[in-house]
Amino acid sequence: MYLDVKGYVSTGIGNKIDQTERDNSSPTEGERTASLAAASRLRWLVNDANTEATPEEVANEWDTVKSHMELAPLGHLSFQPPLTRLHVDDDEIDRHVFEKLDEMEGVLTTRPEFGDFASWPANAQLATLSMCWALGPKFPFPKFQGHVASRNWVGAADECHFTPDVGTIIIRNKLDRAHLLLADKVEVQGLPTEQIALDLSDVFGVQGALLTLGFKPLAQDGADGPRTRGKVTEFQSANGLAQNGAFNDPDTVSGLASQLSGLGFTVFGV
Repeated sequence: MYLDVKGYVSTGIGNKIDQTERDNSSPTEGERTASLAAASRLRWLVNDANTEATPEEVANEWDTVKSHMELAPLGHLSFQPPLTRLHVDDDEIDRHVFEKLDEMEGVLTTRPEFGDFASWPANAQLATLSMCWALGPKFPFPKFQGHVASRNWVGAADECHFTPDVGTIIIRNKLDRAHLLLADKVEVQGLPTEQIALDLSDVFGVQGALLTLGFKPLAQDGADGPRTRGKVTEFQSANGLAQNGAFNDPDTVSGLASQLSGLGFTVFGV
């Protein structure tokens, strides 16, 4: 468990397990009870023994994390052991993510502007669910809602930004915008709307491609830094390519595109 930038207990990739109403504040007893119920939807394991944690251990961990509001601005790594002693494994995170996404989509599609959600390009669906993940499926963005209702993905890209624009939210906003612009390209060009499209024309897109293919850890931040060059080199080495670390190396981009296409992605920027 860790605190996000607003002081809410979370886990995994932004799985909020905190029902406190106000940012950066202690919960009421009722809010704490609701929060522990949310936390209990996950299967928590004790780090050293890898055995299932008891409800009391989960509650104690939640209380410990929530009591360290001063660490919230420092990011999730500041909550590593020995401060915390429980974890959830990757399969459990996947299960929980898809469960929550199904719940969010169920609420979202009851709203008139999102009634045709099932027919949208996959990139537009992904960007909108990303917004739901951060804001809840009832988020009030009138201009965005108007654009998606008329399938104006470019307009939606201009209105998908949310705040506070700090930390990983900066990257989320950039990704959401990129996916909506890709949705427009897919629809205009009559390409398969059920496939996620990726654009390899810049370092941001290449980072996303590398992450998709399992070359981690890597931040999709658009910066051509040492870690990005290292992961590009790792991909090049694994595929018999010249190991120059260049994200825009034509053979490397072609190799990434080939593998992504083989996995069912639509690829631009080759």
